[in-house]
Amino acid sequence: MSIFQIDRRSIANFDWWMLGMLVLLNAVGIVNLYSAAVGTGLWKTQAYWFLIGLAVTAFVLVIDYKTLEGMAPAIYVFSFLLLAGVHVFGRRISGARSWYDLGFAHFQPSELMKIALILMIARVYHSHSTMKPLGLRELLWPSLLAGLPVIAVIMEPDLGTAFTVMLLFGSMMLFAGIKKNLLIIAAASCVVLIVSYPLWKQALKPHQQARIETFLHPEQDPKGAGYHVLQAKIAVGSGGLLGQGFMKGNQSMLRFLPDQQTDFAFGVWAEEMGFIRVFGVLALYCWMVLHGISIAQDAKDKFGVMLAVGCSALLFWHIFINVAMVVGIFPVIGVPLPFMSYGGSNLMTFMIAVALIINVRMRKYFF
Repeated sequence: MSIFQIDRRSIANFDWWMLGMLVLLNAVGIVNLYSAAVGTGLWKTQAYWFLIGLAVTAFVLVIDYKTLEGMAPAIYVFSFLLLAGVHVFGRRISGARSWYDLGFAHFQPSELMKIALILMIARVYHSHSTMKPLGLRELLWPSLLAGLPVIAVIMEPDLGTAFTVMLLFGSMMLFAGIKKNLLIIAAASCVVLIVSYPLWKQALKPHQQARIETFLHPEQDPKGAGYHVLQAKIAVGSGGLLGQGFMKGNQSMLRFLPDQQTDFAFGVWAEEMGFIRVFGVLALYCWMVLHGISIAQDAKDKFGVMLAVGCSALLFWHIFINVAMVVGIFPVIGVPLPFMSYGGSNLMTFMIAVALIINVRMRKYFF
């Protein structure tokens, strides 16, 4: 049987609103990038990646998502081998060996690994015969599936990606249901970990320690480790209600805002467009995530439910952490903002995630 299955029913149930939000947010990102990286032409590259992403989205949509359950192990193994191989064949950028240099582009395998993990956890959830909360024994296998890529990413080192993968896994497990005693133990462990930070912080690399200390006390090193956070706060605050105008932001145009085409792209938007348009973009993001959860609730099989939940969680945690970084209520850990941060690998990942959500919606009437 062919994996490509589409008919009039799936087309009739196509989620045009979700696709429209995807296109709109990408358009906002490209316009914002034109200002954030003026004179570099990066917005054109991002536009090309968006067009490629639309082709990939179309490819994902014509596949019946149920067939992906059987393909999940192969996709996971392939993705993990790519992730492991980057330690040997990868290129070191900004202190981390996280990328393959393909000549015409750079590829970050940890992004593909996020989609592979979602597929595998959804497969495990679907195979769980009962609806009872998961105990320690049931959590061992999915924990191993998540733990292997987390360790591989930490070794790059890329703490931000590792953290988002852990949050993604935790969100999916919470949705699946975990026994109360395990939740209490997990919560207590997190509290102990936070309180004991002075004891284990030496295990972190110097730049990782600096990020945490900067988050706690950014004003202590305004020209060094605290520079990113302070400049981002200035950019967001100076936007006011209506913004300073397109390509008129002092922080962005004078290049005071670091990494403004990637991690701090949202700061450029906030400075130039102001609170009203910032609220508008956040509302679009919020609608997309909540709509993804709604689609999960309407799915007819457990694999489809967890697939939509995982993809929605992937979007949510990247949005939440990136915006929190920009406004200074979360440490700077290098997490991109979906559809607005420059980068082909992360853009493909987020577009595939949205495509999978739409895929579940298209086939919710299939049995």
